Amino acid sequence: MGNSVSFPFGETLEDSPEGQLISATFLFVVFLFIYKFLVVKLWGCSSTNKALIANNAEFKKTRFAKVREIADKLDETTAKAIVSHDFQTLRQKLQDGEITAVQALQAYWRTALDINAEINCIIDVIIEAYDYAVDLDNQYPYGSEKPAFFGIPFSVKGNFYMRNYECTLGLAKFIGQPKTSECSMVTYLRSEGANPFVITNVPQALLSFVCSNSIYGTTGNPYNNERTPGGSSGGEAALIAAGGAPFGIGSDLAGSLRIPATMCGIVSLKPSEGRLVVTNTHGGVPGRGRLGLSYGFFTRSVDEQIYLLNNILSSESYVEISRKTAPIPFRHSIVNHKRKLKIGYFVDDGFLKPVPACARVVTETVEKLKEAGHELVVFKIPNSSQMAELFYKNLMPDGGEYIKGLFANDVIDIYMKNFVNLLKIPTFVRFIASYLVMPISPQLALLCRSYVSTLSDLRKNQEETDYYYETFSKEWRAKGLDALVCPSFPVPSVPHEYPSHLGACAVSTGLFNMLDYTAGVVPTGKVTEEDDARLLDENAWSVGYNIVLKKMREAATNSMGMPLGVQIVTPPYCDEQCLSLMREVEELWNTN
Repeated sequence: MGNSVSFPFGETLEDSPEGQLISATFLFVVFLFIYKFLVVKLWGCSSTNKALIANNAEFKKTRFAKVREIADKLDETTAKAIVSHDFQTLRQKLQDGEITAVQALQAYWRTALDINAEINCIIDVIIEAYDYAVDLDNQYPYGSEKPAFFGIPFSVKGNFYMRNYECTLGLAKFIGQPKTSECSMVTYLRSEGANPFVITNVPQALLSFVCSNSIYGTTGNPYNNERTPGGSSGGEAALIAAGGAPFGIGSDLAGSLRIPATMCGIVSLKPSEGRLVVTNTHGGVPGRGRLGLSYGFFTRSVDEQIYLLNNILSSESYVEISRKTAPIPFRHSIVNHKRKLKIGYFVDDGFLKPVPACARVVTETVEKLKEAGHELVVFKIPNSSQMAELFYKNLMPDGGEYIKGLFANDVIDIYMKNFVNLLKIPTFVRFIASYLVMPISPQLALLCRSYVSTLSDLRKNQEETDYYYETFSKEWRAKGLDALVCPSFPVPSVPHEYPSHLGACAVSTGLFNMLDYTAGVVPTGKVTEEDDARLLDENAWSVGYNIVLKKMREAATNSMGMPLGVQIVTPPYCDEQCLSLMREVEELWNTN
């Protein structure tokens, strides 16, 4: 007889895999019981800001009604015709005087409010946009030379500061505190004639890919209102995908541009952090250290990305506004240079495998690129478990204290409660839990042990992150890669209740923030019936006893018709190379 596992009831189990699993499960259940009644019940959040939320809702209703009155002065036929134009056609018609700045604003206000009624993606309207549109039309009459973005409305993510508007991050404690400064990106775009006209929804405190908070509610995906548009720039992506704005602006700390773009079937690029520095925003986690925070655009095509980024990156005036932005003009020669590339790829990063649909589009993209004459080679992410642990420690360099402070005494959104409760677990309990859950899920075990508790831990983590960057870059150089193709996210859009259970998925995008590599996403079709069938087939996509994989399967079930994408990656400051390959991938998917 082998060794046995003893239980409090006096029974034993053989030291077999089944016995170990049962004993680990028993201990885990005990841990959950203690956690539920000692952590959640005793230290649960209080709800002291409900009155502020109610008053805010009434104020919002009044502002929306005023804008609706202005928008409806433009007839429906004209409005539909204006919003039917793609970005460049709209821009040209505004330049030629066929459409006025006021008409463009009215058309998009009307459309955006209609979309908002369906998917709840807008948290505020920018009233001053109308006066600005009138001023534009008066300043640049028919036939005059106009600035590049004359009269084009654009949407603004809810963590970007707008003067005289709140920036609450979905937290009631920040209601009634309008900002006195303006985001540098908005200032620049307005100087080029663009018109910020709405502010869009974000997840509470920005740390989720469910776009929901207790002030403004939950944003739905335009392809399925019961599923998330992603986050944290979820409101932006949903509005652009639904046709409610010509373009939008957002930020990316761990995938906040790329995840929503993928889930809503549009395009976005996370530049290297220093290539486009934006001031006067809330970055989510101040003092985050080795995790690059990038800013960028949401568009419906790669060419639109290229046009917008060319304008802002080539502008000396933007560098004057944001001094930390590297003065590197946009390099058209790289974007337009046609050459055969050596491209690495992976389907599984070694930490968390994607569901079949997300894996399939990577494989198909690889085949399309091979047919186009490029050389494709397998790339293995080095030390994937270490990579994931470094990422999570960098995401919360203070062990989660700052985030806990944001949520303290606030009204917690229904879809964020699980995340907030996990934040309250003491570190010693997390340490014990990491061993208890290891037999069930190595990903969950890693999440439990990935915390920083002392200044020495913080310094060591930053040192190890620097070493990891060198290790990754050495592997890249050894392969002689120009670029990398990989999953944009491990799951497609999922129902709103699942993101708080799928924190392990963030590694697929957060890795490239930690490395500060450029990364963009391109739409690559939709989930098929066969994808759904393979997800449920244990032989095709095995989950075993793994809790995280089981939750991914449950979340991604019945996703047919939801958008998919792939991620294109290049080294730091190789943004133009990334855009060039993104455009080629877009063309290959559109023509095949």
